[in-house]
This record gives sequence, C-alpha cells and structure tokens, in this order.
Amino acid sequence: MAYKQKLKVPVGLKVNFKPSEKQFVLWKALQPECHICGGEIVQSLKGNDHLGNEIYAPTCSHCKNENIPQMILAGR
Repeated sequence: MAYKQKLKVPVGLKVNFKPSEKQFVLWKALQPECHICGGEIVQSLKGNDHLGNEIYAPTCSHCKNENIPQMILAGR
C-alpha cells in the first residue's frame, strides 16, 4: 500500500471573506431557496400545454414568489 501525504495548512494563511454587493446578489441567486424570503423552492403545477402535458414552474412555498431566476449569467 502506497504512503499518502496529508495536506498541510499553509503558514500565515488568513481567509477574509467580504463579498461585494454584486457578488452577494449572485451568491443569493445561486442558492436553492427564494432570494426574497429564503423559503423553499417547489415545482407547482401551472396548467397544461396544447398537447395535454403538465406545465410546472418554480415557486416559493412561503411567499409564493414565481419570479425565480432560471439562468444565472455572471461575468467580470
């Protein structure tokens, strides 16, 4: 069995997490929760399409917000 080296903590490492306002907004949008109230996102039935298939949409179970980001684009 081969010897595995363990990771070593770098000397003098200091992590200072202070996101900008824009970084915080993006982080909140990526969370699996409502970006307004923090409630759980569930798929709620909205009706049927012209072929009779059920249509679901993401909805907050707490505040009933339906304006949930579907695609997040970020850049520098």
